[in-house]
Amino acid sequence: MTTDMLLEGIHFDLSFTTYYQLGHKTVAVNVSDIFAMGGIPKYFLLSVGIPKNSKPGDIDDLYSGIREASGRFGVSVIGGDTCASENGLVLSGTLVGHADKIILRSGAREGDNIFVTNTLGDSAMGLFLLQGQGSRVQGTVRRNRNGNLRFKNLNSRHVLTLIKKHLMPEPAAVRNTSRITSMIDISDGLLIDLSHICDESNTGAIIYRDSIPISRELSEIAGILGEDPMRFALTGGEDYALLFTSPSKFRTNAVKIGKIIRKGRYIADSEGRKMPFAAEGYEHFKIKY
Repeated sequence: MTTDMLLEGIHFDLSFTTYYQLGHKTVAVNVSDIFAMGGIPKYFLLSVGIPKNSKPGDIDDLYSGIREASGRFGVSVIGGDTCASENGLVLSGTLVGHADKIILRSGAREGDNIFVTNTLGDSAMGLFLLQGQGSRVQGTVRRNRNGNLRFKNLNSRHVLTLIKKHLMPEPAAVRNTSRITSMIDISDGLLIDLSHICDESNTGAIIYRDSIPISRELSEIAGILGEDPMRFALTGGEDYALLFTSPSKFRTNAVKIGKIIRKGRYIADSEGRKMPFAAEGYEHFKIKY
């Protein structure tokens, strides 16, 4: 069982996401949690806090997104609750699944390889573009008469791909989980989520910088904006790819990015030089000075 909340102003901004997209994401982030334990998602309950100034059509669109995503992932929406909200839209989903073998975060062992199932950093760059952070992005953003975003001097197809990765994530399960020893979905960032596995398994880890999969879209757009794509891949979050460990002889289509070691946490470059890494990523209650 898993539960996940989405709060307006914290997890989403209605100025650049539609209610339909938000409904899709509400289901998808919960499905990702079930996939991260080797499970099959089945039954979904949703509680919604609705601002008093909301339009009925917006809530209809929200539930349309929920129905579409639920059908795509084979999930039945079986209930929930609604109430008025004084502080923005609030969504709280609970998803029940089942598995023959439940995979925890605590099973990684020294010598296991570390894998990820998709490219990293795309969602974080999509959010960066939507927010128009920094003059480099602000100078590329235009809106047409309908308020839709247009990006000057950037590949529009690549931009839309990255934005969609953020607004409508598509989690996917690992088909063969027989020899997976630990697993987590990357919701807060590679470094912090790998650190959760290390903490709960009482191990260390080394990841190989050049092995971390980065999409062509992220690489190109980051280059144009003068940004380091690796920063987005390591700490960006909301990729909803799966990060897992398994013995070295395990065959998988996922990308090998490192190895579990006895202690210490390092990133190694192409020449084998190691730099320690900290659990950097999104933290809700991190104190900022």
